[in-house]
Amino acid sequence: MATIRAFRATRYARVIPEVVAPPYDVISPEQRAELVNQSPYNIVQLTLPEDGESRYQRANQILKHWLDEGILRTDTEPALYRYTQKFIDPLTQQERTRTGYFVLLHTEPYESGTVLPHEHTFPGVKEDRFRLLEATRTHLEAIFGLFEPTSEFQEAVQGTLWEPLAQLEGTNLPEGHFHLLERLTDPVAVSRIERAFEPMRIWIADGHHRYETALRFGLQYGRPNSPERFLPILLVPIDDPGLVILPTHRLLNVLPPGSPEDWRARLAEAFEVAPFEPTEVASLQGAIGFVWQDGAWRITPKHYAPVDDLPDALVRFDAWQLHHRVMPTMGLVDPEARYTRSFSEALSAVRDGQAACAFLLNPPPLTTLQAIAAAGGKMPHKSTYFYPKVLSGLITWRLDS
Repeated sequence: MATIRAFRATRYARVIPEVVAPPYDVISPEQRAELVNQSPYNIVQLTLPEDGESRYQRANQILKHWLDEGILRTDTEPALYRYTQKFIDPLTQQERTRTGYFVLLHTEPYESGTVLPHEHTFPGVKEDRFRLLEATRTHLEAIFGLFEPTSEFQEAVQGTLWEPLAQLEGTNLPEGHFHLLERLTDPVAVSRIERAFEPMRIWIADGHHRYETALRFGLQYGRPNSPERFLPILLVPIDDPGLVILPTHRLLNVLPPGSPEDWRARLAEAFEVAPFEPTEVASLQGAIGFVWQDGAWRITPKHYAPVDDLPDALVRFDAWQLHHRVMPTMGLVDPEARYTRSFSEALSAVRDGQAACAFLLNPPPLTTLQAIAAAGGKMPHKSTYFYPKVLSGLITWRLDS
């Protein structure tokens, strides 16, 4: 059972394009410098504090300063917040609209079956986020989740009046060209929506590290239903027409050992290998693309042998096949990889010599993510990329508020 609550968000007194940013985990050092150059009040000063052992305390000092100066203000009433993004779908070049709801979610161990993950996490990243949360006692970004809307939910939101709070438009904005934040403070309407969420399960779309960090923080410092046990999350209906998942292609700096004839011979027993013209990623249609300077192959499993304790949906997933069957079969043992969501960028990297080869994957179907998560499976790292990300800088939540 999901426990959802309204909250008093801490927000910029004036939201302008110069203070917002992508989430912390997709920002390079160069991008961070550009964002700070746009405004000394950019949210990355908090979400990505400068390097050094004292960076977490530095983030807390900046946060307190911005609160004292009125740069950030905390809303006076608990609210639910509706968030609308408009963006161009990179796969179709069509405009899409995605709408979700910022709420507080009570953190639960995955074993309870209320919150379902689908990706593996890394201890170092979680430790970094934990120390930042510990120092600031503030959730500086919201994670992103999905839910299956019920008739009770549809009835609860129907006819509600949302108060506009902030609107940003522009082609240079991150994570879409239109962002609208609204809030609902009517206690009766808020309570109806909270109750509507109770029987639901929540799928984590983006933010596994932050969720597990919040769970650890709540278990260490909180008690059931105390503020420490909650975190802000953007919940989007799983049937929203604006849900887009991009493929995540792998770029390698090394080729498999041996010659192309050796690679084909190793693959022959378990895979069909055929040449393909790498002009359209759609031509893969469930297969895995392999591209190097002298050729391109379409690699298709001949069969999907069951694996003990793993969901069938995971074994059939192309990223799992790549990491657990294709790469080891070709002689690539845990190679270091770079990632790109762009099919053309992957091809250009190989053509220009910036990568020795590339493995091309398909956009993961949402139904596959659901099936893997519901069965308790975990996809390989960097298997899903929900586009766009949730814009940082629209809402934060201070535990002490």
